[in-house]
Amino acid sequence: MKTIQNIVPFSLVALLALVMMVGGCEKRHPYDNQLVVVDSIMRHDPDSALALLERFGGAGFATAGDQAYFALLLTQARYRCYVVATSDSTINIALDYYRHHDGEREKLTRAYIYKGAVMEELGDPKAAMNYYQEARSVVAPEDLFNQGYIRLRMGYIYRDNVAADAVDITLIKQALHYFKQIPDSFYILTCQNSIGSSYVGINQDSALLYLEQAWKLAKQLHQDGMEEICLRYLADLKMFSDNAEDMEMAKRIALSQVNKDKKPEDELTHFLLIAAYTLARQDKPDSAAYYLNQVRGQELSDGLRVLYNKCYAELAMCHGDIKLFEYYYEKCDRLSDSIANNDVQRQLRDVEMKYDNEALKYKTLKYKTNWQLSLLGALLLLSVLAIALMMISRKSAQRKRLLQESQDTIDRLHGDTARLTAQLAKNEAMSEDLKQTIRNQIETFTHLVEMHYQRMGQNPRKFVELFKKSYSVSQPDLSFWTGIRAYADSTCGGIISRTVADHPEMSESDLRFMCLCCCELPTTVIMACMGYNDAHSVYNKKRRIGEALGLKEKLDDYLLSCRHQD
Repeated sequence: MKTIQNIVPFSLVALLALVMMVGGCEKRHPYDNQLVVVDSIMRHDPDSALALLERFGGAGFATAGDQAYFALLLTQARYRCYVVATSDSTINIALDYYRHHDGEREKLTRAYIYKGAVMEELGDPKAAMNYYQEARSVVAPEDLFNQGYIRLRMGYIYRDNVAADAVDITLIKQALHYFKQIPDSFYILTCQNSIGSSYVGINQDSALLYLEQAWKLAKQLHQDGMEEICLRYLADLKMFSDNAEDMEMAKRIALSQVNKDKKPEDELTHFLLIAAYTLARQDKPDSAAYYLNQVRGQELSDGLRVLYNKCYAELAMCHGDIKLFEYYYEKCDRLSDSIANNDVQRQLRDVEMKYDNEALKYKTLKYKTNWQLSLLGALLLLSVLAIALMMISRKSAQRKRLLQESQDTIDRLHGDTARLTAQLAKNEAMSEDLKQTIRNQIETFTHLVEMHYQRMGQNPRKFVELFKKSYSVSQPDLSFWTGIRAYADSTCGGIISRTVADHPEMSESDLRFMCLCCCELPTTVIMACMGYNDAHSVYNKKRRIGEALGLKEKLDDYLLSCRHQD
């Protein structure tokens, strides 16, 4: 995508002048020629379109039709260039006009689409979905691009806000069908990447099928950034495969990335460990040790430390050292178990503390009750008044009821203690397959995008081109979220557990999103784990969760304060 800041490229100025000259001789459409030119370049060069619109300004268009057209194009260009909307007043001008003018079906369709996009950015996904449905009801059958784009947007909003079924995959598959009919290679690539990443953790065969298609198309279109993303997905999916061809492909991808110049250290470390692990699994210990030694001494995250220990375990297996193999895999297990069990252990401590407090209250109440019962007994012997006898009996019954309630509370706490103890024992006896899944998910979804983000951060132009409407990763499985949730609670003073208690209406998707924010992950990592394709989704989700929690401050600031308090 081209970036225009202060001046318009000479080619655009020349094109604009030529169209205006032609329009002066014969005007074949009811709109200003300048707006027609902007519309013609919008899909493939929104930056230049936005620069031209800002250069024109809205005051120069006299007719209501031109003003509505300008409002539609300005909203579309801002959205495509990631200028976050703060109001829907501009798009309302276009929508109000086209609703009352027949013969503008395509522009009415677009007005509904970008009204929905603005409502998403304003934090109202339900209203956004309604406008996308309106767009689908008026779009012309032959308008293949908007047919596909509407479904793509609906798929994204289902994934970002529902995350309960595969409706998003179905809608994006429908969008892919329309884009193939045009054909539009960029959006075909976008859909294939989105579908493939959505299948990660759900159906590995389908994920590989669509990601390999996306990789080949990205290579054909010379979309270097997208090609690297697809290769990274494929490497992380195939490195643990028992298929020799898959493992060989993961190794080749890792080695090709290791040999590239000027790669960020964390990203390089990730690929060095993939190379070492796959080489060790191929019984090439010397080559594996060569790459593993380049990582030695570095400060690694928990996920990379798990993979680091697994590399050493595989090397030990190559040398036939079963004890050393078991030693390194036990280190991996302890790291995974500590993350998974932390939340259960904390709950158990809370229950034990409540039990101790209730037991103390029970003893105190029992002592007071016995003393009061004795006193009441003495008073009964001395009292001859019926009313005094009634009052004494009533108080005695009340004390017994309190005793019974306290005993019932303690019994329930005993039950909770036994249940949580059993849950902790179950976690500690976790099967090797489940532990392996936790480690794989942490490595796949936590480190997949983090290094890519650091590398692309050095080239903003390519980063915008790469992530604009095309970047999508599926949601991880339940074992991954168990570890992330435990880590978030342990580092932020139990914020997730408190949120569940204080806001039972909070969805599982919102809680998972808060867990990722608690882990201080970059925006692109959150996009990957939640399966988002652009930064708009992360921005909207933070705003919506902050409103649901009733925060006066930003969600990030609130989580940071919880972390410091802890």
